[in-house]
Amino acid sequence: MRVCLSVLIAAAFLAHACAAPVNNGLLSLVPAGAEIVAGIQDPHNPDSHGRLLLVTHNNNLDLNDWLALTGVDGSMQVDELIEVAASSSQSELNDHLLLISGRFNRDQVFRAARKNGAATSEYNGVRILLIAPFARERQEISNIRWMAIIDDRTSIFGTPELVRKSIDRYASHEVPDAPLLQRLEQLHPDVNSWNVLVMPAPMLIRHIAPGQSHSLWTHILNGAHELTIGIHYGSKARIDFAASTDGDQQAASFAGKLTQPRLRLTDLSGMEQLRIQSVSVQRNHVQGSMTVPGREFDAWLAAVVQSHASASSAQ
Repeated sequence: MRVCLSVLIAAAFLAHACAAPVNNGLLSLVPAGAEIVAGIQDPHNPDSHGRLLLVTHNNNLDLNDWLALTGVDGSMQVDELIEVAASSSQSELNDHLLLISGRFNRDQVFRAARKNGAATSEYNGVRILLIAPFARERQEISNIRWMAIIDDRTSIFGTPELVRKSIDRYASHEVPDAPLLQRLEQLHPDVNSWNVLVMPAPMLIRHIAPGQSHSLWTHILNGAHELTIGIHYGSKARIDFAASTDGDQQAASFAGKLTQPRLRLTDLSGMEQLRIQSVSVQRNHVQGSMTVPGREFDAWLAAVVQSHASASSAQ
């Protein structure tokens, strides 16, 4: 359960692209029905690094391991990144997937991995590296993961079931999942990172990281079965959100809390200069934006990362 309880994690990563989320070229590879989908793009701000919110601990492990595996490729270039989490018949949110587009030297990466003991295979005409858990994470990951690099342009890494689905989508020239696109269309096109979560409300609350019970995200998530968040980084960070709740009354209640004149936003998020820009309610759907100074937002995210690092080391 440790893996599933670490959902509210900020994973730092800087890429080299700038486009609306709906134009992300990796979206077509995201398996339909995924419960967490997170993407990131370059914030173009030397004082800020983009971060992925609301991803699982296993997603972060995948990213760290992918960086280790591809570190031998000195010419590597990353353009876009998406992380995915999904449930299986075995457990909730236990499947995980990393999608990265850019330029890679597959032969060099595979050759180095084989020298270090990795085996190879093939699926649907695509060469696969079989990656055993790294020594540092054997208490957290026990199963083999698959890694593919297609045409030196697209890298796919994660649990075999999700990697297979992504490769199948690539081979079939699938278009992005329509519901995923519809959710991303709720965000401003200039966001640098984004998250889409779709799962029953009790499951969503169950997997919020311990210690975040008073965060702004908890208030948004309370009673929600669908949440989309987009972050635009800069001297002033803007947070766009859209949530669908189990009932009209829950949506109206949350919107009312945000718009109360005497609301202490510090009670919700710990960011003292957070300002609500807009909030609208349409039946069971709440949508809006808020802003906070970029440095304050970065400091808050860094504190979240540190708190989870401390919790992990304690375990």
